Amino acid sequence: MRVLPDCSLPGHPEVFVVGDLMVLDDLPGVAEVAMQSGAHAARVIVRRRAKGGDGPGPPLRYRDLGSMATIARFKGVAKIGRIEIAGFVGWVAWLVVHLTFLTGFKNRVSALGHWTVSFLGRSRSERTITEQQIVARLAIEAQEDAGRAV
Repeated sequence: MRVLPDCSLPGHPEVFVVGDLMVLDDLPGVAEVAMQSGAHAARVIVRRRAKGGDGPGPPLRYRDLGSMATIARFKGVAKIGRIEIAGFVGWVAWLVVHLTFLTGFKNRVSALGHWTVSFLGRSRSERTITEQQIVARLAIEAQEDAGRAV
């Protein structure tokens, strides 16, 4: 949704849209935009409540902290300012940053455990179910049921 510079909806200053749901200044739909825009919207709301009004708040000033991605097993890329990292070092940087931004010790340990199993066991516990998989599973079950009926 297209938002005003303070992350509120045009014509509805009481409604805020943040993260990858908002369209503002061609910002990417990544977690850092969501975290910064969410914190900004909270500050605007607190400021409005303190002043007792609903006028426009200050514009969001997004600070680009860089981009990171994993591209293969134990390989990643990162660009932070002018620094570019690739390969195993890029993957380790990605791992450290993502573990750092998780809240709570339990979440960090859990994520690290899931990642360890995924990387060492070459399997993933998190899977997406697609419509194609559902149709295939139903067809297999129907064929199995027909075979048992014979």
